[in-house]
Amino acid sequence: MPRKKTVQPEPTETFTLDDGTPAEVRDEDAKLIGRGSHKHDTLYELRVRILEWVYFSLEGPKPVKRDFMKSASKLEAEMTLSGLFPEVTDLGAVRKRIYPWVRDHLGVLTKLVEENNKKNTPN
Repeated sequence: MPRKKTVQPEPTETFTLDDGTPAEVRDEDAKLIGRGSHKHDTLYELRVRILEWVYFSLEGPKPVKRDFMKSASKLEAEMTLSGLFPEVTDLGAVRKRIYPWVRDHLGVLTKLVEENNKKNTPN
């Protein structure tokens, strides 16, 4: 006998973009439910925490010098030294799932800040 279809929670907000694309905003209480989604959500939250740790300090964005972002093993070693991520015990997870995501998003954040600084610099 087939399973009942999962009833998804309503999104927090819905709207349509200028090009006609529908968009949904979801918060913690309105996440989509599916097989393995709790693991996916946990990994996403961990990635975001690591990205914040790599990019931000209390004074704002950290200086551009981030030598430990040159490789997954250096990132893993720096994470271990910091003691902020005890749940990360597998270098394979850092190498395959965490480092590429953090590296790519770090590049995006850095470019956005650089572009913003160029726009706000008086000529």
